[in-house]
Amino acid sequence: MTLRITDLHFGYGRRKILHGVDLTAHKGELLGLLGPNGSGKSTVLKNIARIHTPTSGSFRWDETVALEDLRRRELARLVAYVPQTIDVSFELDVREAIVLGRTPHFAGRPTAEDWDHVDRAIELLGLGPLVGRSVTELSGGQAQRVLIARSLAQQPSILLLDEPTSALDIKYQLQTLRLARQITRTAQVAAIIAIHDLSQAARYCDRIAFLQDGHVLAVGTPEDVLTAERIEQMYGIEVSIIHANGSVQVIPRDEPDSTVALESATAAA
Repeated sequence: MTLRITDLHFGYGRRKILHGVDLTAHKGELLGLLGPNGSGKSTVLKNIARIHTPTSGSFRWDETVALEDLRRRELARLVAYVPQTIDVSFELDVREAIVLGRTPHFAGRPTAEDWDHVDRAIELLGLGPLVGRSVTELSGGQAQRVLIARSLAQQPSILLLDEPTSALDIKYQLQTLRLARQITRTAQVAAIIAIHDLSQAARYCDRIAFLQDGHVLAVGTPEDVLTAERIEQMYGIEVSIIHANGSVQVIPRDEPDSTVALESATAAA
């Protein structure tokens, strides 16, 4: 099964943000959206999730299901969206916040099965010590992990992650990306992640799409897409690309320790 985004246009009044975006995300694949700030990464995800209404374009799942035609509850059974920050206007503890992901699946009150999904998500994200605490008391990183757990409890077919590691320390960044890749493959989810870190995207994403000024400039495997020339074109910095042990590392050349880092990466290879 494939999520197919075709000729997506979006803007605010006369300000155009997306210009004919075409993308596909396959079941069992983690697709990374890369690009400078303002390139349209988050906007693409918000259009898929129907937080924004596109000027034009279509979203097809399995070639037959038009996401734009689904009712909200039907869409929520299919698509889970993880925003950059959690926003609640009333007190919820961690389990209550996560069970909100199950609302498309039950009527009235959550069942024992719903709470089982919640508890599995809590275990996967290492949130056990936080159970019972209000989400308003959590740090930004802890709250982000609650959002991800909520999306997992939702059991989506399409998972949209909007810079989910931006508020996390390095330990939880890597844990979250490993988990995203694991869930994508084991649950056969089509996942799209907006991400800034080029090396992390190269390590964890199956394919990468580069966006700039609302246009898709390149799509392909990290090895094909992450080139020094393209990164300099998009970000205005010179980098070295190191291929080591089947992964790609992006090392800025203008940092004082770049020579040491380059030698270390080469030795590791």
